[in-house]
Amino acid sequence: MRLKKILLAGIATIILLVIAVFSLANFLVGYSPVYLYNAPSVATGIGAKLACSGRFVSGFDIEKTAQDIEVYSPILTMLDYQYDESQQAVSASLLGLKTRTAQYRPGVGCALEYAGIDERSQIQWPVMKSPMAAWPKGNVIFTVNSDVQQKLDAMLVADNTSGHDTRALLVVHKGKVIAESYVDGIDADTPLLGWSMTKSLNSVVLGHLEMNGKVNVAETELYPDWRNDARGNIKLEDLLHMTDGLAYDETYDPGQPAVRMLFQEPDAAAFVAQLPYRDEPGTHFTYSSGSANIIADIVQQRIDGGVQEDVNYIVNEIFRPMGMTSVQYEMDASGLFIGSSYLYATARDWARLGQLMLNGGTLNGTRILSEDYVRRSLTPNTSENKTDYGYQWWLNTNPEKRRWQDLPANTFAAMGNREQRVLVIPDDELVIVRMGWSPKDYVDNENFAEIRSWIQ
Repeated sequence: MRLKKILLAGIATIILLVIAVFSLANFLVGYSPVYLYNAPSVATGIGAKLACSGRFVSGFDIEKTAQDIEVYSPILTMLDYQYDESQQAVSASLLGLKTRTAQYRPGVGCALEYAGIDERSQIQWPVMKSPMAAWPKGNVIFTVNSDVQQKLDAMLVADNTSGHDTRALLVVHKGKVIAESYVDGIDADTPLLGWSMTKSLNSVVLGHLEMNGKVNVAETELYPDWRNDARGNIKLEDLLHMTDGLAYDETYDPGQPAVRMLFQEPDAAAFVAQLPYRDEPGTHFTYSSGSANIIADIVQQRIDGGVQEDVNYIVNEIFRPMGMTSVQYEMDASGLFIGSSYLYATARDWARLGQLMLNGGTLNGTRILSEDYVRRSLTPNTSENKTDYGYQWWLNTNPEKRRWQDLPANTFAAMGNREQRVLVIPDDELVIVRMGWSPKDYVDNENFAEIRSWIQ
C-alpha cells in the first residue's frame, strides 16, 4: 500500500511537471532560444524583487503587489509567491521550474539574493526623523489652497476613471505645498517607486561630489579596462548625457542587457562596464539605465570608505539637508546603489527633488549643488540625434517638437517607468508630482497645463 502511494505521488508529480512545462512552452512558442533560456530567471527575479519592495518598502498587500507585477508581462501571472514576514523576504517560483528570493534590509530596501554575496547585510541605515516644521524642512502642511485641492482631487478621480492608475498628485507653488491627493491605501507617508526618476537624484549626488572637488565631469579613463580602447575617451559628462556610446540596449526582454543588469547580475555596474563601445563617445544619445549605474558606481568610488560610508555620506550630505526622511534607496547584492531605478520616497520627498533644482541647488538653507551644475544639468546635450536631455533630466527644449507642447520651453522633469513625474515649471515657481502605475501614456501635458492654469 505504501509503495502504491509513493508511485501514485510520483506519477502525480510527473503529470504536474509535464503540465507546467507544456503551459510554459505553449506560452513561449515563437520566442528565440536566448529569450527562452533567460525567461525563467528573469521572470522570477522581477517577481521576487518587486514583490519584496512592494510589501516591505511601500507596505502594499500581497494581492496589490502581484497585480502591479503582472502588468509587465503575461508570463508573470504564472508566478507563485512565498512571503516570509519574519525574515522580510519573498520567493517567486515559475511553475516549479525556477525559484528566486529577494530580501529586505532597512533603508536599502530589497535586493535579489546571490550565493555568497551580500554587502548589504551589515549596513546600518541612519535613523531619520522629520522635524516638526513646515515643508520642505519638515512635513507640516498648512498652506493648502482649498480651490486647488478640490480640483486636484477631481483630477485624480478622472485619471483613474480613464484607466491611468494615478496614486498620488502633489502641487508645490512658490515653495509651498498647496494641494496633494492620494488614492485609497496610499497616503503622504507611503514610499513610492520612482523608477527612472532615481537617475535625476543620482545626478544630484554626483553634482554634490563635484561641488566638493571629488569628481570632474570632464574626466575620462573611468575604469582601468577602458584605457585600451575607445571607452577610455568616455567622459563622465557623456554618461550623464547618455551619449557614452556603450553597446547597451534598454529593451526589457529576457537575454537583453537591461534585464540582465537588474535581475540576473549581483553587480549592475560591473556588468555594464565590461560592455564594448558602439558609438563614438559624445555623438549619439541612447537611453541607458546602464549609464546611470556606472555613474552610481563612480559616486561610491569617490566617497571614501566602504558601503557603510557610502550610505552615511548620501544620508548626511543629501537626504538629511533636503528633508528627505522617507527615502529607501535600494542596492544590489554587491552594495551598489541602483541609481538607474530603485529609489522609493513619498510624493512630498519627490517634490523636494524638484524644489532643489527650482531653487538653483539650495534647499532648507543648505547648498547641495552649485548653481553652475544646475545650469549644466538643464542644458541640452550636443548629440546628433536627441538633444532634449541634460544631466539625467528631461528637457522641453526641442524647437521642432516640445515634449510638453503647452508648457514653457524651460520646463524640465524627472521621469520614470509607469509614468512617474517630478515636473518643474520655473516661470511659475511650480513643482508637480505625479506617481502611479499607468498601463499607457499619461496625459501630463494636458493635466499639468491645467494645473498651471489654476495658479495663474
